Amino acid sequence: MSTEWITSAEAARRLGVSAATLYAYVSRGLLRSESTEGRRERRYRADDVSRLKRRRDVGRKAESIAAHALDFGTPVLESALTLIENGRLYYRGHDAARLARSMSLEQVAQLLWECDDRPFAARNLPALSTALRAAWNATPTLSTVDACLVLLPAAARWDHPSWVEDRAAMLETGARILRLLTAAVTAEPVSALPVHEQLAAAWNVPSELAPLLRAALVLSADHEFNASTFAARVVASTGANLYGSTIAGIAAINGPRHGGSTRRVAALLDALATATDREAELVRRADEPADLPGFGHPLYPDGDVRAVTLLALMHEALPRSPALAFADALAADIERASGRRPNIDFATVTLERVLGLPKDSALALFLLGRTVGWIAHALEQAANGGLIRPRARYIGPRPAA
Repeated sequence: MSTEWITSAEAARRLGVSAATLYAYVSRGLLRSESTEGRRERRYRADDVSRLKRRRDVGRKAESIAAHALDFGTPVLESALTLIENGRLYYRGHDAARLARSMSLEQVAQLLWECDDRPFAARNLPALSTALRAAWNATPTLSTVDACLVLLPAAARWDHPSWVEDRAAMLETGARILRLLTAAVTAEPVSALPVHEQLAAAWNVPSELAPLLRAALVLSADHEFNASTFAARVVASTGANLYGSTIAGIAAINGPRHGGSTRRVAALLDALATATDREAELVRRADEPADLPGFGHPLYPDGDVRAVTLLALMHEALPRSPALAFADALAADIERASGRRPNIDFATVTLERVLGLPKDSALALFLLGRTVGWIAHALEQAANGGLIRPRARYIGPRPAA
């Protein structure tokens, strides 16, 4: 297929910029140009111009969405837990990408919950009451999320200390919830082992590759007031215990626009792996972000640092993985077609395939990691007090005079 070249005037018109801005794009490597024989004017690659325009349009759409405070982007509450700034993610001032290389999920919980390791002591495991055992016996036939939603209410009913509003009791409740959810995900008995070690044993992941699971959990731990976290925090503000907040978070994370996006990413990878004309399929999908789940994130216009970190760790551990090579090629094709880069959903689904994990493991990793964040926000809300109750901006018909 021949390359189309256009004049500088046409390139500037399509992008809606001045000639000076056009030259700046070239210097930054965003556009390619070539000299025209016998003339001083340069020509520009039309596909580069189209790709850059799509990328800028995505950014403008995100800015438009941010104008609606509770839709996306505008701060609505104060929090000392997580900062997203200049393309980086920080937990209480610590770079999450660095923590992912060294810390366990439990250690990140200690950082976010501001506690020591006592809540995670072996003695603090959820007791298997008769009701909980009955719920447990029903879980093998359920999805990961449904198993969690069955077990938590049964556990909450008999976990009387979970209603104590003493901070130490709340911390121990948080640890019990994390242990119980790990057991639900693995379908194994409750254990005091680190979460990533439990997952590695249940999913037959070699011990030398278990750090990849650990990193995915840590990178998923918190992300400000995402939908599930905000749901968990609103429930916490009513005075409900940590089980109630966690159940709210799980219910929200299962939606296809949030954690459930991992299922859509898996479907996308399957569709593109078998497409007879992948380029044509990508062109068809490129104009609608919803058709490319796992790519782009309004808070990371230059690429999701969580995905960058997790994919880099996979390259270090398994550089010759065919599944990883396919993911790399696909990500490059999608960026060329749409200007969007991988986000955490794409990275965790890639990890699921690189390690040969059970179906829906990407969502399970995200859920377990984010449980730590939900509990951190519930603890912070309990300490701050107050009911979260925003007002509506009424746009319906006015009452009759």
